[in-house]
Amino acid sequence: MKQTLPTLALGALLLCAGCLDRTVLVDTENDAEVVAGLDYKDFETAAAEATQAILGSAKLRAATPEGRLYVVSIGKVVDATPLGIDTDLVTARVTEALLNDERFVTSAVFADSASNRDETISDARAVRGNAEFDQSTVQKQGTLKAPDFSLTGKIVARDVKRDNGGHQYEYYFQLRLNDLKTGTVLMSRETRIVKRTGEKGHTW
Repeated sequence: MKQTLPTLALGALLLCAGCLDRTVLVDTENDAEVVAGLDYKDFETAAAEATQAILGSAKLRAATPEGRLYVVSIGKVVDATPLGIDTDLVTARVTEALLNDERFVTSAVFADSASNRDETISDARAVRGNAEFDQSTVQKQGTLKAPDFSLTGKIVARDVKRDNGGHQYEYYFQLRLNDLKTGTVLMSRETRIVKRTGEKGHTW
């Protein structure tokens, strides 16, 4: 049976609708899409800027002379937004960069987030004197390393009303590296990410 033009057009529309709903793999190397909220590109930008500021700090170089490894604890990064952000999205990338630098290791004992602590460290020491364990394999006293530095900070979000009724979303990633010996801040970096949308472009 010969199909009419309206029938063909309807079929094409249905096919296109199916294409729009199809799941696609995002090319993260060339992804130019901008969203009103925070996406992976924003977290990567904030982490990269903080990492560059930390590793490029003359004060930090002066505080880490060669000769030993320095321990960094991942401290409290406050989510002061209505978005419920997992702050590991930033700190995990900073941690990775620190571990790639031969000066630093990160603490698995001192950390604000449970995901950055390893309970096995204390569990392995709880078996001292337990006859069921070969005591030559049990971790000895005085081997844990206290941190030299801590990474702390805050993430802030603001919704500013635009004159045209739209929204200006302002995100602030504030990260600090603290010297635990002196109680001073060695490096502070704020990354600002600002996005503008129309009236219907709500994020929260």
